[in-house]
Amino acid sequence: MAAVEIQKSGPLSTFQDLGRVGHQHQGVRVCGAMDTFASRVANRLVGNTDDCAVIEYTLLGDTVTFSGPAIVAMTGADAECRVNGQRLSMWQTLRLEPGATLTIGGMAWGVRAYLAVSGGWAVTPVLGSASTDLAAGFGGLDGRALKKGDFLRFNTGVGDETPAMKKLSANRYREVYHRDQEVIPLRVLLGPDSDHFHSRFVAALDQLQFQISSDSNRQGITLDCKHYDGSIHSALGPDIISSFTAIGTIQIPRHGRPTVLMADRQSTGGFARFAKVIDADLPTMAQCRPGQSVCLVPVSLAEARAAKLYLDAIVDSI
Repeated sequence: MAAVEIQKSGPLSTFQDLGRVGHQHQGVRVCGAMDTFASRVANRLVGNTDDCAVIEYTLLGDTVTFSGPAIVAMTGADAECRVNGQRLSMWQTLRLEPGATLTIGGMAWGVRAYLAVSGGWAVTPVLGSASTDLAAGFGGLDGRALKKGDFLRFNTGVGDETPAMKKLSANRYREVYHRDQEVIPLRVLLGPDSDHFHSRFVAALDQLQFQISSDSNRQGITLDCKHYDGSIHSALGPDIISSFTAIGTIQIPRHGRPTVLMADRQSTGGFARFAKVIDADLPTMAQCRPGQSVCLVPVSLAEARAAKLYLDAIVDSI
């Protein structure tokens, strides 16, 4: 087993995997990677299973030094990555020698980047998951963000032979994130509480633009709509009897600002559920920065399923 030492830490770096499933009925948050497409690809590039822990960086990463050889991959947001000062490309397998220093700088596009290591990070699971639950203070490394001076161990398995180096085509990940569009389309399924919202708002949905609010976080991403002058709620109002939530659920609280529930969402909620961002577009949602313009595009369940299968096919092609 080898380790890395954090020489300099970013604002929010945590261990995450695919989430703590099967415990929502006990009020336990799922957590997990915000961008599961990027985290799965990172693990595939280094030969891990999809549910291995990764380190999720937010806006700015860490500087870490490896005590032993390692096979790593960086995916997600466009971070400035360097090994011993030399710039390296993301979305590919990389071999690091003992003593190598990996610097993960600021992100020119996107919000979250992911670091996977072959063999997997040695993180003790809590309730079956390595994900960090910051609100409850468990999972990951002592339930907290990583900091300078931490030693992070990983399982070695890197021999004398260099494993097959892999790389995801730039066109594939640009396509997934709608990188070339000024207004990012987010496909949605209309929610179970549609009778709580005025038909005028629903009818105008595909013509409205929203902006990502600066008060967004891992629990929820808030959308501001400055060009709709009508009421969103109907006479039924924003409240419902508390019911289940899922990742991507769009609640509209009393203040009228749609909130997309994300990885650290609560297990139940008492606000009307207007819609749900489809699973295939959640990676895009996770990478949208404050001020980014998005639009909500209603689709059918069949379209949502087809989009998810296509995303899975990209991962399976690695």
